[in-house]
This record gives sequence, C-alpha cells and structure tokens, in this order.
Amino acid sequence: MHQRSPATKAELRADLERRLAALPPDRAAAAAARVADRVLALPEVAAARGVLACLSFGIELDTWPLVERLQTPSRRLYVPRADPRDRQLHVHPYPCELCTLSFGLRQPPPGAPEVPASAVDEEVDAILVLGLGFDDRGFRLGHGGGYFDRFLAGRTVPAIGLAFEMQVVDRVPDEPHDVPMSVLVTERRVRRWNGARADIRGPG
Repeated sequence: MHQRSPATKAELRADLERRLAALPPDRAAAAAARVADRVLALPEVAAARGVLACLSFGIELDTWPLVERLQTPSRRLYVPRADPRDRQLHVHPYPCELCTLSFGLRQPPPGAPEVPASAVDEEVDAILVLGLGFDDRGFRLGHGGGYFDRFLAGRTVPAIGLAFEMQVVDRVPDEPHDVPMSVLVTERRVRRWNGARADIRGPG
C-alpha cells in the first residue's frame, strides 16, 4: 500500500529511514533475494555486457548477494564512486579494492582503475540504482548529493531502481534536474515507464 508522501524531501527521507530501520532483518533478506531474482531476469540485465551496480550499506536493500550473482564470464561488472571533490560519479571495474567511508559506504578509493567518463556509455549497458524512495513516475529520492542525477543526465542507458515495496510512495518531490528511472524492481513487482505510463507486472 502506498503512503502519502510528506511535503518535503527532508521529511520524506526521515520517514523512509524510519520505515527501513524498522524492517526485520529476516524479512529484509528475503525481500532482497526476491528483488535479485527479478533483476537477473530482466532482459536489460540478461543481455548486458556491462552492468554498473550500487553497493548497499546500512539499512538499504542488500545488493551484495546480487553483485556476486551478476559476476559471470560474459558480463563485466562495475561499481560507482562518489567523489566530493568534483561532485561526480566515477565508474570502476569490480572486483576491486574498496575503502569504507565514515558513514559506512564502501567504494573504490581515489586512484583505483576506472572507466574514462567518455567510455562509460560504451562499457555500461544497465545501471542498478538504490535510493531511499521511489514514486510511480520513476522519480527517485536519494541521500541528497545529486550524484546519480548528474551521472544519468543525457544518458540513454536504462537506469533500474531497486527497492523494497515499502519504499514506493505516491510522489517524490522532483526538480528539473532529477532523472527518473526506466525500470523499478521491488520484491512484489517490476514497473516500466514509457513516457508517463507505467507498465506494471505483479507477483510471479
């Protein structure tokens, strides 16, 4: 069941963080496994030669088992690094060295081998994105840094949101620079957007 979104991004982030923190670990693990199964069945992922996948931390939907399953001889896997110096998202081949930031996120260190920005569109065929919340238009609420919106702007590679169904709200406050997802996967369903219309596939 969708919940009415609070009026501001800050209020919505706080509300969603409370929901995520209250989710029992066993339920979270089972839901994350169902999300992973659905992601691996997506044609965008099954056919991808290169996938960029978020590494989860804290109360986020756990993507580490999915990341392991994504590694196959025929598919290249990449992970992102958010760099506060240039405010950009950098793409690194995985597996690779990881460092842990003060708030718990693990990502490649500066200086680790990475894909040049000009080559990302040739190397990456699908992007798996986490967030605090998503709405029925495909818009995403992140942690507030804007890294993924800047990274996705102007790209044609499908952006696939991953979330618990409880993270889907009526409306995420959006701004002109926000980039909606092409697909949203939860433990209950897959949503696809074609213009303003969402194609919804239920449980199964």
